Amino acid sequence: MISGRSFSVGQVAKALDVALIGDPETRVSRIAAVESAGPESITFITGPGYLEALNRSQAAAVIVPDSLSGETSIARLISSNPYLCYAQLTRFWVDHTETKSAAHVHASAAIDPSAILESGVSVGASVTIEAGASVKANAKIGAGSFVGAGVCVGSNTVIHPNVTIMHGVTIGDGCEVHAGAVIGADGFGWAPSRDGWEKIHQLGGVRVGDRVSIGACTTVDRGALDDTVIGDGVILDNHIQVAHNVTIGENTAIAGCTGIAGSTHIGRGCRIGGAVSIVGHISICDNVLITANSFVNRSVKKPGSYSSGFPLEESATWRKNAVRLRKLDEFIRGLRKTKH
Repeated sequence: MISGRSFSVGQVAKALDVALIGDPETRVSRIAAVESAGPESITFITGPGYLEALNRSQAAAVIVPDSLSGETSIARLISSNPYLCYAQLTRFWVDHTETKSAAHVHASAAIDPSAILESGVSVGASVTIEAGASVKANAKIGAGSFVGAGVCVGSNTVIHPNVTIMHGVTIGDGCEVHAGAVIGADGFGWAPSRDGWEKIHQLGGVRVGDRVSIGACTTVDRGALDDTVIGDGVILDNHIQVAHNVTIGENTAIAGCTGIAGSTHIGRGCRIGGAVSIVGHISICDNVLITANSFVNRSVKKPGSYSSGFPLEESATWRKNAVRLRKLDEFIRGLRKTKH
């Protein structure tokens, strides 16, 4: 990450509120991975497995745990949680290197006269903001985005380009919605009839809490009657499907390509890996970890780590195991008969 500016490590240590060993006047102008760190780079390591790469690098400074503070002679910032400290460093870097543009409403934006834009709001080119919408102070609406009727976008929230926010959606303060996301599309509600399918009109909305991050091309459907709810501090990766009337508890993290069927409740502090499939009308309690590619077909009532599915193996071995698995029930029944 090249900034075009440099900082003293003393300045960085003070901003991150961590101890520094080494010359505080050492300059850094780039955050780099330990494997690619060059002169004037600051990097981080989380354990002894990275020491060899650090010693091969030309890094000027490093964030290290206290246990490794004596393993290198370069300037080192001492942290009990180097990965978190690295995250805080990236925020410092962005805050001090990105150009802050003044609030501006582009001339091509189509804004209904009844919409309310508070102070400091920025609106990009070709944005549409419909009747009764409100955009709170210092929010940013990226080019080509659509903000539907009655939508509320919270203060300091960033809506990136080409986001669609349908009518009746509420997004809290300090959120970030990435390009291509769709918030408030109709849930998948249909009733069978003699003539095919009768649409169930989705009359609920979507409520997104504060400090929520929604990834690119993720969809959050509106509720059928009650709202779909995303709690404070939730982070959603790219290409996630959140169906109607799902609720996701505070500070839960969900990785990309996960699909959550309707009316499922996910608790607080959960971590759900990529490409997980979750059926509808179940509950997952607080503090559950579900590993990638799992299929969740029942409620989870006890905190802990859960997995399903087969690890990758050679196709020939997989086919043999699949055949044996299909015969497992027959084998168990035969085994029981022999015991009698």
